Amino acid sequence: MYHATTFLKHMEKGRGSEEGMCECCVECTCCITNIVRMLLCSIHMSRYLRIALLWIYVATAVLTAGLLISIRVLRTNKFQAAPTDMRKVEDHVNNAFCQSLTLNSSDPFEAYTFDGEPVVDPSKFEQFNTSYYSFMMGRTYAHWGFYLLKGSKAVVVSSGSKLISAFIIKGSSNLQAWIDNKGSCDGCYLASHITSPAFTYTLNVSQSDDYYFMYYSTSNNFIYLDAYVYITRTLYDVSSATSHCFYRPNDKPCSLDISLSPHMNVVYHNGDNGPYGRIDMWSTCKSRVWMYVIVFALIPALMAAGVTILFWKYCKDARSQESFPSIFQIHGGGK
Repeated sequence: MYHATTFLKHMEKGRGSEEGMCECCVECTCCITNIVRMLLCSIHMSRYLRIALLWIYVATAVLTAGLLISIRVLRTNKFQAAPTDMRKVEDHVNNAFCQSLTLNSSDPFEAYTFDGEPVVDPSKFEQFNTSYYSFMMGRTYAHWGFYLLKGSKAVVVSSGSKLISAFIIKGSSNLQAWIDNKGSCDGCYLASHITSPAFTYTLNVSQSDDYYFMYYSTSNNFIYLDAYVYITRTLYDVSSATSHCFYRPNDKPCSLDISLSPHMNVVYHNGDNGPYGRIDMWSTCKSRVWMYVIVFALIPALMAAGVTILFWKYCKDARSQESFPSIFQIHGGGK
């Protein structure tokens, strides 16, 4: 009886949620419909009210869009990298709205700008070896990741227990899928093996991406795990870079000018001394003020001014005050 009652309550709750969503959709549809009718002069109202509503709608849309882009582009972007990583800065960078990009880090790095897509130089390699140690207990996991360019090679050697499994994962989306399902996901990892007595895997990188070495324990006791990673990295050809900056901790951050070209790229290359195999980095975009003025002020103002002229010329005033709809009726679809 308890289960039946609970089921009915969930059904009623779900039905109420669906009805609420339907009502919201209806209200939104009515609002959009009335805005379109207002623009087409099919709703009777005074020209002054029509023009005032037009500018209110335009200002609201412009402020909302500008705020969303500012949050997306201008806020500080904090991220983590691994020693010797060489990769593009892709998040929170917009060539149209960024005048310059400031890069900072807890460790030394070099930064470059390219007018086009940076090209991997197969003749240039960088060696990097590191080791990790961990105590694992219960259904816990630990992972370490590297961004590897095409042509790189990584060998991982680890030992632990038959109750600890190692997984090789390609891509951050597959990493998240593995974490969500604790490894019970089809196609989210390249290989897996228990770490007893030893596990060795050679990764030949055919596509530039993030690669992760994941370890998962099912033991109820503490188990010691050690892992060794030997990486031979390919690097970008920096001979075609348009600018270069070298950063040391406590020095002035690297500031790189961003052109309007959508093909421009910023690349950073870390040193090999990151503590615990992790380097904290952050970037900040300086806004291109004149672009914001043009996109979110000048163009909307000119468009709204043009529509205002059309309203004044072609949308006649209502004949009587009785036919003027209220603001509530305009947004709610009232008659």
